[in-house]
Order: sequence, then C-alpha cells, then structure tokens
Amino acid sequence: MARAQLEFDQLLTDPFGTARRARQTGWLADVFDGSVAVLTHERVRELLSDGRLHANFKEFLHAFGVSAGPFYEWMVISPLNRDGTDHLRWRALMSRTFTPRRVEGLRPFLRTAAHALIDPFAARGACEFMAEFADAYPSLGLCELIGVPAEDRDRFRDWANTIGLGFSPLSLAPRIAEIDAALTQLLAYTGALAARRRLDPRDDLVTRVAQAADEEGGWTEGEIQGAIAGLVFAGHETTKNQLGWMVATLADRPDVWDAVAGGRLAAADVVEEVLRHRSAVTGVGRTVSAPLEHAGERLDAGTRVFLSAWSADHDEAAFPRPDEIAPAENGAVPHLAFGHGAHFCLGAALARAELQEALAARTARLGCPAVGDGATWKPPMGINGPETLPITFAARP
Repeated sequence: MARAQLEFDQLLTDPFGTARRARQTGWLADVFDGSVAVLTHERVRELLSDGRLHANFKEFLHAFGVSAGPFYEWMVISPLNRDGTDHLRWRALMSRTFTPRRVEGLRPFLRTAAHALIDPFAARGACEFMAEFADAYPSLGLCELIGVPAEDRDRFRDWANTIGLGFSPLSLAPRIAEIDAALTQLLAYTGALAARRRLDPRDDLVTRVAQAADEEGGWTEGEIQGAIAGLVFAGHETTKNQLGWMVATLADRPDVWDAVAGGRLAAADVVEEVLRHRSAVTGVGRTVSAPLEHAGERLDAGTRVFLSAWSADHDEAAFPRPDEIAPAENGAVPHLAFGHGAHFCLGAALARAELQEALAARTARLGCPAVGDGATWKPPMGINGPETLPITFAARP
C-alpha cells in the first residue's frame, strides 16, 4: 500500500496539516527516522490493544544518546515500559489504591484550591497562566491524594517539572544531568515517605501502596519508590500542559466559555472535547515484537511505531468537525488522549476531576481570556503545551 513520508520540519511546523494530508494516502506513514506512524482513529485504537506492540523506552532513550543514569534506569523498570503480566501486576496494585471513589472525594479540595489560586490575580485582569495557575494546581491535588505534607509540595512540583524535560525529545539529552538529579531526590523522598507511612499509617495513597505491596509480596523498595514517583510526575506534567491547552483553545471560543459559566454546557463535556482537540500527549511509541499484518500492511519485528493521538483525534472519518471545538457533534466517538487498552491512563479519573473543577472555577470567576503577546510553546512532540501563557480577562461581578 502507498504511504506518505513524514519529514521532521513538517511535523515541527504544521503537525495537524501534515497528518491530515498523510491520512489521505493511507492509515500508515513512513517517518524520517525510519519508524512508521499510525494516523487514523480506527487503526490507532486497534493497535493500542495489540499485544504484539510493546513499550520500549530503552530504545527511545538510546536514540537520543541516553544509555545510563538514574532516569534511564527508572524508565527501564517503569510501568510505562512493561507489558503483559508484569504490567497487569502493577496496575492491579495501583487499582487497589487509586480508586474513582477516592478521586471523587477529592473534588471539594480541588474546587477550593482552584479558587484560592484565582484569588490573587482575578482583580488584576491579567496573569501568566502557566506560572500562576497551571504549574501549581495539579501538584496540589496529587499531593493531597498521595499524602505529601503541605510544606513539601513546592519541592515536589519542582522535581516533577524537571523530570518532565525527559519526555521532550529536544530537551532530554542536553538536560539529562538536571533530570537525573531531580529524579534521584524524588526517589529518595518517596522511599522515605513510604517507610514513614509503614510506621505511621495515614489515609493516603502512599500508605495504601506500601501496605498493599507488603501484603502481596514480591515488590522491591525500588519498585515501590519508582511507582509512587511515576504518579507524581505523570499526574503533574500532563495535567499542567492540558490546563494550558484548555485556556489557549477556549480563548478563541467565548461562546463556549460563557456557556459553561451559565450552565448551558457541562464543564465535563467541554473538557472531553478539549482533550480530543489538543491533548497534552501527542502520541505513544511502541516496538513490534512479532511480525504482524494489519489492514493491508505488514510490520516486521523490531519496527518502531508511533501511534499518533493528535492525528487520530483529528481524523475526519471519526469526527464530524475534527478541527473545531464542537462538544455535541464530536462527543459520540471516544478520544484517545488517555490512550486505550492495557496502558490506558491510570490517572484519567483524577485528571478529569482536576480539569473539570478548574474550568468551572475559571469560567465562574473570569470572563473569556485573551492570549497576549509572548506566549511560548513546547515543540509539538512528546508532552506538549505552553511554556508561558500570558492572558488578560475581565473579572466577573
């Protein structure tokens, strides 16, 4: 079958247009680095559930010149890099502690935290949204759920921000020393916190993870530390960027913003549509472990595959208005911002609750924002979103 060829500069400057044109040729495209990209919603969803495609962060790190050190070692044993029974074992442990009921119980805290962050800048009519809201908000909810003392939460946020550089291909190698140092400190802290919770149990996630791991047996201290640290990073970095995307996207849609404020549109529906339209995670990489044939294409063992969430969630064959914010029209088909299959995001319920409470608070307190000059963006690969997002707005009476 014919395949489009995706070049680096095209993906960097026009990712959505490039993917749209490539989809007209077929569901699979060749990529400049020798990998292939899966582009359509149907095929991305199918292959995310195919057991012959395995996570392989080791190969990703090698490709960018990282082959040793704390970050490398953490990623190699990370649940994100596990498949099959090993991955299911980790999910079973976390599912015992990271429950939807506990997330729902966190909503009053999230609501209060959102309003507390808005208070200092509401009357000012302007803020740098990433620094003054998006960077602080996810770690507050996550640390409350995990059980991190209030006095340590700023450190957690700083560590998570630095570790997040490891998931951007352009910043990974140049800043690996900083990433390694932040991860080393985070792992030491989570290990000490788990040890304290064994001696002094609390009603928090660290206590439940430590107790469940001890009851089940077979878990090393390194795995427990790494699992808790992974939640800290994943729950902060992705949601921070998604909060930025939500403001930047809705700044062009005052009708949607005001409809949420007036109760004519549910915040939950708008959150889902923004997740589809601009997810913080651009896609996921996999490696073919055994030869496979799928929808007229053959992929040999060892082929590196990029499953593009951005392309899939803008697929005109799946969504009636793919390039627009249209919650009613596009909402019938599930988006892939949280993935699909065995690796579906474990923290999706928390991320949704945070995004919904943040949107409800902002639309209630502030008029639709305008993005000012000076907004800067991460490259459109890996985890993506605004670096800086200056906005202006009118405070609501």
